Amino acid sequence: MKHLLYLKNLNQETITEILDTAEHFLNHDNQPIGSEKILQDKTLANVFFEPSTRTRSSFQIAARKLGADVINIDEEHSSRAKGETLFDTLKSLEAMGVNYFVIRNKHSGIFDEILENIDHNSRLINAGESNISHPTQGLLDLLTIRRHKKDFKNIKTVILGDLSHSRVARSLTEGLSIMGTGEIVIVSPIDYKPDMKLFNGAEYTDNIESALSDADVVVTLRVQKERMDDETQFLDQSKYFKDYGLTSDRLKLCKKDVIVMHPGPMNRGVEIENTVADGEHSVITEQVTNGIATRMAILSIIERGKG
Repeated sequence: MKHLLYLKNLNQETITEILDTAEHFLNHDNQPIGSEKILQDKTLANVFFEPSTRTRSSFQIAARKLGADVINIDEEHSSRAKGETLFDTLKSLEAMGVNYFVIRNKHSGIFDEILENIDHNSRLINAGESNISHPTQGLLDLLTIRRHKKDFKNIKTVILGDLSHSRVARSLTEGLSIMGTGEIVIVSPIDYKPDMKLFNGAEYTDNIESALSDADVVVTLRVQKERMDDETQFLDQSKYFKDYGLTSDRLKLCKKDVIVMHPGPMNRGVEIENTVADGEHSVITEQVTNGIATRMAILSIIERGKG
C-alpha cells in the first residue's frame, strides 16, 4: 500500500491487516513501543482545504507518536489564497522535505491529478474528497464495529441520514461490503436518497422504523448543508428530527446490544437525541480514540511497505 485514496481499492486481507495493526496500538494505549517510531526524520503535511477537527488532529497526533514532524496547512493561510495552484504548493513542500501528504479537498477528482504531479517517493492519503470518499473514517468505523461485534458476517448495519452528500457513508459502505457484512441498510428521506450504484451491497429505504428493526450497529450522519447547491434542499430541522432523528424510543427497535456511531460533528437535536449521543449504547467518543490508532496503523503500514 503506497497511498490510501479509496477503500474500494483495498481487499479484505489489507483491511484486516490495518485493523489488526490498529488493535495493536490500542492495546498499548495508542503508544508505539520499541522500534515503532518508524517515521523518525519524516515530515507529514496536513493540507486541509475544508474545516476539520477530528481528522486533522488525529493525523497530527498519530504521526507525532510515530516520530514524524508535522506541519498543518489550510487554504486561508497558504499561498493558495494568493493564486498558487495546489500542485505548486505540494512541489514547494516536497522541496522542503515533506514525505507524507494528508489532503482534504472539497472538489472531486483531485487525487488522480495529484498522483500525476507528486514525486514518486511521496505518499498520499485522502482525508476527505468532496462527497466521494473518506477512507480513514471508514476504516476507523470498521475497527469500532469489529471491536464490539467481532464478526461482520452476521450483523445488520444501518447508516442513517443525509446519504446523498455523505462521503463517510460511501466509504463505510465500501468497507462493509468488502468485509462481507451480513446486511447493510441505508435510510434517509427521499430528498437525500443517493445514487444506489454508488452503494454496492446496500439496501435503501425511507422507512426508519423498519430499517432500525433488529439492528446491531447504527451510524447516524448530519445533514450537510454546505454541500447543497440549492438551499431548498435543506429540510426543516425540527421536521427532520421528528421524522428521522435517532431517539431513545427508536433505539428500542434495535437489538439490546446495539452500538450507536457518529463520525462528527454532531448536530444534537437534528439527527441525534442527547440521550442517545451520551447514552450507554453510544461509542462515539471511542471512534475518536480509534481514529488515532487507525491512522497510526495506516502510516506505519505505508512506511514499512516502501522497501
